[in-house]
Formats: sequence, C-alpha cells, structure tokens
Amino acid sequence: MPTVKLPTRIRYGSRAMVDLALRRSDGPVPLETLARRQGIPRRYLAKIIQDLRRSGLIRSVRGAGGGYGLGRAPADVSMLDIWEALEGEFWPTECLADPSCCEMLPDCVTRDVWARLREEFVAVLGAVTLADLARRHSRKKGRSARETARPAGGGKRPPGRRGQGG
Repeated sequence: MPTVKLPTRIRYGSRAMVDLALRRSDGPVPLETLARRQGIPRRYLAKIIQDLRRSGLIRSVRGAGGGYGLGRAPADVSMLDIWEALEGEFWPTECLADPSCCEMLPDCVTRDVWARLREEFVAVLGAVTLADLARRHSRKKGRSARETARPAGGGKRPPGRRGQGG
C-alpha cells in the first residue's frame, strides 16, 4: 500500500534523541553505542548527529568518556525542533513558503488544505517533547514486561486434548 513516508533522517534522529533522553543521567554516549542500540548505521548517524549538534539539540564531549548528550532538557525539545534541525521548516507546498512562486494562487482552492496540513503538522510535532516520549517509553516498557511475565492465556491451559501435542 502506498504511504507518505517520513524521511529516514527524522526517524533515526528521533530515535537517537529519545535514547539520549532516556539515558541522560548516564553521561555522554559514544556514537558507536548509540548507533548499535538504535540499529542505525554509524556513518549515517554521525551526519544526523552533526546537524542536531549544530542546532544545539545535542552537545558533544571530547576525550576519554566522551560522546553525545542532550543540549537542552528533554521537556525543552519538541519533535518539531528535531524536524526543523534535520529537515528545515515543514512546507508541504512551495506556494505556502513563497506565495509569489505560484500564478494560480488567487484562484487556488487546494492551498487552504495544504495550509491547514502545515498548521496541524506543526501543532502536533510542537506539542510532543522528548520528556513526553521518555514517559511513553517507560509506560510501554512496564506494560511489555508485565505482559511477558504473564503466561499466555492468563495462565489457563488452552482448550484441546491432553497428550495429543496441543
């Protein structure tokens, strides 16, 4: 099924940022460790980290025990901040960013749809912080641990004949 896909840089960058938020108290994280934990090719992650660092979302620590950490508190970093650091501002059509580029603008009926898409996109990503995602992660991990500790079927034996393999 055809889908609208988020840029890989956004997916990988978001995962790396959440990882750093979750392990904030552990100190700087080496690039290799971050890449391994998130399953991201190290060289590709290095380019993403560079852009996040330039924007101030990530700080680097050199030397032994060095690596990367968040440049701001998790509550002060939104998903929109990550998007804009890696992709720039979100403009679904060129005419929203630069109305002079389109001669159809006065009569265009779809421009309002794209403008609303931009507004909603910016509102949703701007409302979700790394702190929110870290809390979600903790809740999911807690639920996942409880689910795997519980026997399938709530501890009841599945229906079927005994001694017949199932």
